[in-house]
Amino acid sequence: MVGLFAAGTILLNPPILNLVGGTLFGWPALYLYLFGVWGLLIAVIGLISEGSAGQANERDKDSASR
Repeated sequence: MVGLFAAGTILLNPPILNLVGGTLFGWPALYLYLFGVWGLLIAVIGLISEGSAGQANERDKDSASR
């Protein structure tokens, strides 16, 4: 999670944002970049959270069966 925070901080920093310019399919590329990175960060956080929740449930089942 700390690495994901660092990646998000770097990807959403103004020097990196200044590299994005122009349009893509008529949409400003900066908007697409911002929403794309934001959505990707949320998806990865969700995958990490669900994975750790599944492991916690398995541990609970193992300890309850003893």
